[in-house]
Amino acid sequence: MVRDLSEILQRFGFTQYESKAYQALVRSGPSNASSISKVSGIPRARIYDTLESLVEQGIVMTEENAEGVKTYTCLPVSVFLERIRNSWLTDFSFAEKELKAIENQGEKQDTYISTLRGKDNILAFCRILIRRAKNQIILSVWDTMYNELLPDLQQAVHNGRRLRGITFEVFQPLEGLYSHRLNDYMSSLRSENWFILSIDSCELLYGHSAERDSNAFYTDDSVHIYLLEDYIWHDVLVNRLIKEQGKQLDNWILPEMEEFFGRKLLPPSL
Repeated sequence: MVRDLSEILQRFGFTQYESKAYQALVRSGPSNASSISKVSGIPRARIYDTLESLVEQGIVMTEENAEGVKTYTCLPVSVFLERIRNSWLTDFSFAEKELKAIENQGEKQDTYISTLRGKDNILAFCRILIRRAKNQIILSVWDTMYNELLPDLQQAVHNGRRLRGITFEVFQPLEGLYSHRLNDYMSSLRSENWFILSIDSCELLYGHSAERDSNAFYTDDSVHIYLLEDYIWHDVLVNRLIKEQGKQLDNWILPEMEEFFGRKLLPPSL
């Protein structure tokens, strides 16, 4: 994704012209309004009010010579960035405090389920939940999403969190995670991969793997959490039994699954 610096600066509260004027001063150093207009592409009719706005904000300083010509100088980049950082952190802390206060005041539903959409949102919320875990993380995940979350999981383990679950097409998962056996049925599911993430048996996120850029569902409902944690445990249990009993048991399972669900579970080509 191509990112434009002017657009980024606008997110911090600057207008398009203000962001262009500051960048022009960083490139050119102390300059008069006419030079800044040429470098930045800001129309002459707008350059003076743009610079005056930056002066009022303390982003730009001005000095006038004997002929009345003003020279404009910008804050050093390091000072400018530190100012933005401090302002953002102050606003973020205020918003966090106020929103959590509102959340705590609201009436609690008996059950709560919400939908997240898109890869970035799903991964971001997974990371929030992993960091929020106090005791245990239970996980079922395919390789691509596992690799995305690996640094966060490693940090959680380092912080003393207990990790349990199962991975798909991950051949050396972290301790506590079991690698699902390879077979034709699991290979046929490669395009339908999913994930389940349970935190302290109190919060649950599950759905399509993040790389599918689809939907996931968050809940704190105890029934959902029990059923999906139990699902992961049975997946681990079956894989451990097959490891102990050998290939013969694996060959028995697929026909039994097809009889139970009343349909073929492998495409004709397999």
